[in-house]
Amino acid sequence: MDMLETLSIRNIVLIDELTLEFNKGMCVLTGETGAGKSILLDALGLALGERAEARLLRQGSEKAQVTASFSLHSSHPLWSELDEQGIEWENLEVIFRRTLDAEGKSKCYINDQVVTQNLMRRLGQNLVEVHGQFDQLLQAKYHLAALDTYGKVDRSSVSCAYINYQAAKTAIKEFEDNLNKSLERETFLKFAIEELENANLKEGEVDELENERSFIAHKAKIAEALVEVDENLSTALSSLSKSHKALLRIEDLMPEKLKPLISTTDQALIEAQDVFDEISALKKEVDGTNYSLESLENRLYALKTLGKKYQSEDLLKTLTDLKAELDALQHGEEHLEDLKDALEKSKDEYLNHAQALSQKRQAVATQLQAAISKELPPLKLERAVFRVNFEVSLESEWNALGMDRIEFYIQTNPGTNEGPLSAVASGGELSRLMLALKVILAQTGAVPTLIFDEIESGTGGAVAAAMGERLKALSKNIQVLTITHSPQIAAFGSQHLVVFKVVEDGKTKTEVKTLSQDERQEEVARMLAGEQITEEARAAAKRLMGAQA
Repeated sequence: MDMLETLSIRNIVLIDELTLEFNKGMCVLTGETGAGKSILLDALGLALGERAEARLLRQGSEKAQVTASFSLHSSHPLWSELDEQGIEWENLEVIFRRTLDAEGKSKCYINDQVVTQNLMRRLGQNLVEVHGQFDQLLQAKYHLAALDTYGKVDRSSVSCAYINYQAAKTAIKEFEDNLNKSLERETFLKFAIEELENANLKEGEVDELENERSFIAHKAKIAEALVEVDENLSTALSSLSKSHKALLRIEDLMPEKLKPLISTTDQALIEAQDVFDEISALKKEVDGTNYSLESLENRLYALKTLGKKYQSEDLLKTLTDLKAELDALQHGEEHLEDLKDALEKSKDEYLNHAQALSQKRQAVATQLQAAISKELPPLKLERAVFRVNFEVSLESEWNALGMDRIEFYIQTNPGTNEGPLSAVASGGELSRLMLALKVILAQTGAVPTLIFDEIESGTGGAVAAAMGERLKALSKNIQVLTITHSPQIAAFGSQHLVVFKVVEDGKTKTEVKTLSQDERQEEVARMLAGEQITEEARAAAKRLMGAQA
């Protein structure tokens, strides 16, 4: 199972040094109010790229560090993300580490490789989700993404069509703006075209001129070297020719040994003569060069000035573009009609894709409604009705996600008004609705660890027990960490950590202990009874935990 394996914390708020090891399934974290349960969430958030604050540093410490280690299945999408970022990984383990100093400055590491905070936060969102009383799912702006994630809805075609639609709208606006300034713009275009045409531009001229400038600047040096080579080759040719003739005179005396040498010197004479001829020709070419360095500099300056003036590295292309723009201006109305036709076509294409996407979403909404409806009775909401409300956006609100406005609605009891989750449901009902949503939505997500922070707020008794049962069911497929004050929920945990404070040498610090089965029962009894644990509380805790065994 994909999961958070360890969380190591050093010098964070009241925590001196602490290493927590987590199991798969459902882990509950309990403790008195103020014991430091929220510190654990702050520390984990720090390790996953949340904003660093100097207040998190334990008083008197110079540096804090938090390390979170995850084990993930080979198919988890995080691995491809790490590959794209050039972050090495092995053994299907990824380690997030963050340090913090007294000035509030932090450093981020993934598998001991330095990364930016933004990257750490983005990748961390693939690993942990935290849910509490004020869950994001209460906000309508997150409902569309939740629905699409649940249905694995592909929005790419709508996104592409929207980009084309916006590009067509922008093209019309820009062209109409240009038409409104057409006379001024046309005057400029005519002047610019004339100026560039009078410049007699040639492809690659700047590079050619710079090469010529380099040649002229070193002409004397080149000529001097060529003269030297010419003289040396002339002398060498004369010597080689004499040597060749001398060998010919004695060829008959040693034919077998001299013939190869004569052949070689003969070839050497031919090749040396070729080099000599080419050097002589090159020497004449250099001697005959009449280019003026001043004229070259002037031409280069003129071309570069034009390039700077028109902000162009390719003046010939700029000239072509300006001519095309002038032609369009001179045939403005005709071109505007073409742009309007293109806009209508892109709008129709967007509408087609957006309507098809809306139909897919409505089908997914039906599935989600059915799935949520099955989750509500176990949570003592058997009379509640969940619905995905659809509205069509105004044209001004269309975007790359489509034209749907989606919000989750609830009717808590027959005969009551239906409305948005946050407006209709009470605190206890909201907690259960959020849990039902997360149980369903988590089945399609890639996040391996869900953290529920006092999600039982506003509930108790049988309702809290029902929530614990759903959390336990959810933990069969995903790791669930639950911070709770509810003994009914705590009784469902397969692992139980208790958070508490101790005072040593006059300093308060937070500690965490993993409880044995007997210790778990005692902690549940404390949660039932308070400070003074009674035998009745112990008996009730035993019954609670026995019912979940």
